[in-house]
Amino acid sequence: MCSERLILFLVWMSIISPEVLPAQQKRAIVASDCATVRYLIDDYAHSPIVINSQGTRVAYLVRSPNLDQNRNDIQLYVRNLPGDSSGSQKLLFGGSVVKHLRWLEDGEHVVVLTNEGGGVGVVNIDVRTGERKVLASGDRDIQEYSVDRNGDTVVFAIDEPADSYVPQPTPQEIAKGYRIPFQRPGVTGFLKRTVFVTKLRDNGEWTKPERVNVQSPFTKQSVTSFPYQIRLYLSLSPNGRFVLITYLEGHQIPEDWKNSPFIRKTLDAGYGGTKITVLQDLSSGETMWPLKTPWASSIPLWSLDGRSFVVVARSPVGSQWEQQDTLNQRVGDEDAHLFWVEPSTGRVEQVASHVATADQPLWWKVNGDLIVRTGPDTISSVSYQSGRWHEKSNFRIPLPNLFRFGGLASDGKYVIGDYQTSTTVPELFMFTVGQKDAEILANLNPQFDSLTIAPMRQIHWKTSTGYDVSGFLFTPPDYIKGVKYPLVIQTKPDQGSFVCDSGENHDPSFAPQPIAHAGMMYLIRTLPTSYRQQDEIDHYPTGYPGGIGEAAFHMDIWDSAVEELDARGLVDRNKVGIIGFSRSGWYTEFILAHSRIRYLAATVTDNLQYSLGEYWLIHSADFIRGSDVMYGGPPYGKTLKTWMDYSISFNTDKIHTPILMEEMGNGVLDNRVNSMPSNLAQNYEVFTALNRLNKPVEMYYYPNEAHQPDRPQARLASLQRNLDWYRFWLQDYQRPHPEDQDQYPRWRKLRELQEIDTATRGDPERR
Repeated sequence: MCSERLILFLVWMSIISPEVLPAQQKRAIVASDCATVRYLIDDYAHSPIVINSQGTRVAYLVRSPNLDQNRNDIQLYVRNLPGDSSGSQKLLFGGSVVKHLRWLEDGEHVVVLTNEGGGVGVVNIDVRTGERKVLASGDRDIQEYSVDRNGDTVVFAIDEPADSYVPQPTPQEIAKGYRIPFQRPGVTGFLKRTVFVTKLRDNGEWTKPERVNVQSPFTKQSVTSFPYQIRLYLSLSPNGRFVLITYLEGHQIPEDWKNSPFIRKTLDAGYGGTKITVLQDLSSGETMWPLKTPWASSIPLWSLDGRSFVVVARSPVGSQWEQQDTLNQRVGDEDAHLFWVEPSTGRVEQVASHVATADQPLWWKVNGDLIVRTGPDTISSVSYQSGRWHEKSNFRIPLPNLFRFGGLASDGKYVIGDYQTSTTVPELFMFTVGQKDAEILANLNPQFDSLTIAPMRQIHWKTSTGYDVSGFLFTPPDYIKGVKYPLVIQTKPDQGSFVCDSGENHDPSFAPQPIAHAGMMYLIRTLPTSYRQQDEIDHYPTGYPGGIGEAAFHMDIWDSAVEELDARGLVDRNKVGIIGFSRSGWYTEFILAHSRIRYLAATVTDNLQYSLGEYWLIHSADFIRGSDVMYGGPPYGKTLKTWMDYSISFNTDKIHTPILMEEMGNGVLDNRVNSMPSNLAQNYEVFTALNRLNKPVEMYYYPNEAHQPDRPQARLASLQRNLDWYRFWLQDYQRPHPEDQDQYPRWRKLRELQEIDTATRGDPERR
């Protein structure tokens, strides 16, 4: 039990002989330690932990970084639950790809996507013997799948090549030249997947995969390949007859949808359409649109009889729930509901107005009750009675600060999940309903037993507009009260996971534990479970055109934080660094150009910029619309001045902070003289401007990594590089024997540029 283990530990510490203490000294965390953390993890929307329908076994996936071979090894474990005496935990197998874990109805077979026979396919594994059988494979890797209860029908999806739906010029056009349209018809900013179905014949052979096409509910045209965001959320009914597919519909939005506040918000943000869920009858070929939601957020979960399903989604357009959302200003991504849908009758009911995460419900019981995670540590049993759904009972998991996005499985009797906090390394826990305490089933990271974790304190402050902000402040383990420490700010909020680097998402550049151990403070904003985007909007600073108030609001957050911590005597306001990734990288560039605080060093990574270069280079009507909304109009005519006042394209001369830029390549090398990768080209606008102005800047490119780096060596390189960067600028420290022997000679030259810039500017702060 957790509490018993803590008591025993404290007793042991009180009686241990003083002379053995030196042998127990723990060392500081370094960057390489963060690249070794093992997580219970699977792809987005799939839980890494699943319980079989009998409640006798749990299967789970553990990802283990392999630094030497620069890959992540995935292990599949199966553990018997209390009441099953046939054995205990065992490792079924491991590989570089093992994901999308699911039990079959018999409780003795699991199905996964894994490497088998040279490609990634759908594989059935007997947990008793370890025997593996391929259910589906193709000439390209399968990216996602769904299977019926017995493993007799499989629906799966493969990615289409990125250029397969871009019109190709004919030989004559190549010879004579051809017109370039402003917008190519049918081209979106999203990749596409093709869906297939295969079935097991009576003779034990599988049918040849047949392509699944649907009829668009908007255009009534056949959809043969599906644009997607993250995945298609494939969900096959238990009998294998129906499949639910969630895909992005393009610009053919019905007129009655255009008045939807959520649709307008989505289009203004630059998304090319809506994310709808359709049902395809695999027997008749008929397409149904059972839930008219503009945005589905989870994999639908079918009832045991296959007659209905539940899904986390935005309120259907024009519904009473959408009207209520509008009245309550529920406009954020967090404002989804859990809906029950019966396709044959068209009935739709709200099961819960709020759920803890966008994951599907945990369990559908034989009696029709649903087991739903309604809070970070709260599990509810929801029942349908007297024509409506209501909460029948609930219980809390007795673990403090439970990570609400961690994997969790429950059948209403047992809860098995991922336990981690900002300073607790991931573990696998089990809680039996009715018991007092949870127990730890597996210590996933024993290497951290010998490491000192930098302490963290929760702090609160207010912006100039009165918005209450909370954050985690990591302090050096040898913190001395009264000393003002350098500070590094992470502008992307923490979600509650263990942060050695940024947690299991592996957002690049963030390094809280190594930076704190190096003698600096590290601040991360936290979002409460009651977070609502509308609360932020209500506190945006006034006087900014278009949507610029969003960036100004985040500038206010961090400027106010620096001033608050300085007033408390905790940090040296003249030694503050700031890191931005993705959208928060845009905030960071805005801050560097417009803040009243002088930031001494910064990192911007794979970030949106709302720059002039992006405006023309991305070549997308959706992005252009989003940029026009942000600035109140295009960078021409009467709204040009707004762009000149606030776009980074016209404000790089106002930046007086050394910047480290890190860009991801998504598998594209920068090795062609006349053909630069688009992601680099978009960021060269700022890189070139800073160099041209003799500002200190370095850019690093990770060609094999996606937005959130996955390979251990790239993650470690980013961690170490950022640690070195902030130690150099905030502590005047140079690491002995860096991997790049030219690193510090280059950076010393950058410092000379910074000194010239500072001398030219004079006043170090904009007051």
